[in-house]
Amino acid sequence: MNTNRERLIAWGVCLTLGVLLVGPWWTTRVRANPTGQTAPAVRQAPIGQRLASRPGEKGATYYALEAQTARVTMRFADAVAVGERTFEGDLITTLSDAAGNQLARFKADRIDGVNDVLRYTGSAGNTLQVFSEPSARPTLDWANHQAYSLWKDKADAGAASLEWRDKLIRRKDAPKRDFQKDLLELRTDWANGMTARTVRKQAQNRDLIAGRKLQGEVFVSHLTRDGVEIGIVNWFPDNQVLIWDLPGLTKGYIAPEHLKDYGGWPFAPDMAWMNLQVSAFHHYKTELVQKGFVAKIDRRWPARALQFFAPTLAANEPGCDGLHWLDGTIYRFCCDVHDACYSQNGCSSKSWWQFWSSWRCDFCNAWVIDCFLSGAFEGSLRGVEK
Repeated sequence: MNTNRERLIAWGVCLTLGVLLVGPWWTTRVRANPTGQTAPAVRQAPIGQRLASRPGEKGATYYALEAQTARVTMRFADAVAVGERTFEGDLITTLSDAAGNQLARFKADRIDGVNDVLRYTGSAGNTLQVFSEPSARPTLDWANHQAYSLWKDKADAGAASLEWRDKLIRRKDAPKRDFQKDLLELRTDWANGMTARTVRKQAQNRDLIAGRKLQGEVFVSHLTRDGVEIGIVNWFPDNQVLIWDLPGLTKGYIAPEHLKDYGGWPFAPDMAWMNLQVSAFHHYKTELVQKGFVAKIDRRWPARALQFFAPTLAANEPGCDGLHWLDGTIYRFCCDVHDACYSQNGCSSKSWWQFWSSWRCDFCNAWVIDCFLSGAFEGSLRGVEK
């Protein structure tokens, strides 16, 4: 009898141990392989075709260039925001008044792009900590705008009173506001001594382009290296005209008539974009000149088209990959269509050097030159918008 009782106790102990040991393993297996669910299918990307970001959105190239910036300083009428990137990739913004007194502090703690933590501390010492929204991709200018908007909204009371609006955290009852219009000046600093500074002012010289009156507001971006000016870009929102002048590298302008067949400007240039654009103009044009691509081009092509377009092509690059200066700019559309044209007709970059090698390839090249041709700017922006 005692023997049977001992056997029952032993079986009970074994059964309990089995549940304790096997249960978690079985539960994990069930969670990892739920009944009726299949693994997600692998999405295939078409070969030979460059895939672009959606019109009006900043793409991978833009964020790659922005990630190289060390500091962004933004001046508003009532505050100054200074955003800096740490070695770990976190973004820290200090908001101060005109006298240098700290008003607020903001930090974007980069974790994995989905669970990034945003921490805001107001002047009273109250701290707000929330998770980021995946659609709001952190950049230095975004962090500055976020710190400024939270301060203007007096939004350090608690997360319950907040909501995501236009990729910024706003107080739910806060009035609609375009913080870009509050911005008076934006300065971008790089570690290599390059600085781009964009200011907002009223147009003074309205006759920069012959036969065209430029009016209203103008964004003026100056690019300097170690304190010496090396380039200027002007953007006139009312006229939708962009003018650039980088002595020794490139100059010209883009107006609505150049974009009428392509739907106009696909986005609204802002100060942060202006600084990156003038830097990209200088970087890529300098790199191409130094590599001597111009000497390899067939001189029978129109000189103006060559100087603006063909020098950006290397012999080992298909399509016009070298022209993807900034995702989200007007240049992107021209290159995507050109690359697709190459893919459909079996063309390569050799068609730029083999004159009339194929009428289909020549059509692709002629089309993209027409797409890229801008106006000839004969004057100079130096000393005009000081």
